[in-house]
Amino acid sequence: MKLHSITIKNFRAIESGAFDFTDNFSKPRTVTLIVGPNGSGKTSVLDAIHIVVRTLEDPYNPRLREGLEFSAQQIVKGRGNIAEINFSSGIDLKEAEAINEVYKALRWNTPFSFKDKTPPLDIPSNIKWQFPNPNKTYKKPFSAFTSPRNAAKVIGARGNARKGVAENFIGKSIFEKIGSVCYLDQRRSFRITKSYSVEKEELHLPYDDVLSWLNIYRQRNQTWNQEKYGESYWSRIERLFDKICYPAELIGIESGPDIDTLIIRKNGVEYDLAQMSSGEHQILRILVGLIAETAENSIVLIDEIELHLHPAWQRKLIETLRNDSLNNQYVFTTHSQFVKQLFFDDEIIDLGDLDESI
Repeated sequence: MKLHSITIKNFRAIESGAFDFTDNFSKPRTVTLIVGPNGSGKTSVLDAIHIVVRTLEDPYNPRLREGLEFSAQQIVKGRGNIAEINFSSGIDLKEAEAINEVYKALRWNTPFSFKDKTPPLDIPSNIKWQFPNPNKTYKKPFSAFTSPRNAAKVIGARGNARKGVAENFIGKSIFEKIGSVCYLDQRRSFRITKSYSVEKEELHLPYDDVLSWLNIYRQRNQTWNQEKYGESYWSRIERLFDKICYPAELIGIESGPDIDTLIIRKNGVEYDLAQMSSGEHQILRILVGLIAETAENSIVLIDEIELHLHPAWQRKLIETLRNDSLNNQYVFTTHSQFVKQLFFDDEIIDLGDLDESI
């Protein structure tokens, strides 16, 4: 899934706005930076992208970021108004085939007929999303007018894939083929020690439970078939962490009778999570979050990417994500002049002048 454009009306901090995420050839950009001072609506743009996809994945119980509630008080700007989001996105052929695979496994009608080439995959799907639902006769709390008609099924396919996996109709690897939205908000902290239970099912494990995910990935790494499945999740996190945080290195998990913790080594000295810097915490949270959310073929939202990172790590993180091989589309926000300088002018959406001292 790739975002082409979004227009917003009466949503959170934004009264009205239109935002384009395509390049000069009308193709979705790999990276976009939304720049503006505090209060300019940067986070509201991310929330708008996030809420459309997540409500289509699960209309009655959408999995939203912490702090964002599915209520008129939280979502609608101005009493008596209706929040409206027009969301335009596209997918490629492989993702369309995987979406058909999900609906076929659930014994539902598939959204794509490749024999007839309908609808054309190079034409974006459009959703007109409104909250609260202006049509009181419908049970859904929001309305979604779609073009073409199957657009809601396509954008919400990851939610139906979760149902298929939960009922053992289809394997978890389907998440690597079907895109969604991955949101890494400003709250990127986690516990420095964590009790771990192997009985916990991954489908119900919180995505910000970093240590539990690391423990799972470390255990899988011991028997991972790299020739068959490529780089393991643990190896990917280890490689990217070491690259971004050099000379710090990710060593492994240290287990005790009650807790697990992570061990890092820098300049020959080993230390655990309690002694790690806030920047090292941030990098781990981002890398683990991307894998735990299965951010492949997806729209990845990272709010204030500069948080707790010194400039060298900001640069390395942005370069690493820009050049990833997971076919993601990244949308960052910042109020940092330094971060702004790391992007080309046509990759920037400017929401207002920054304080030069920032």
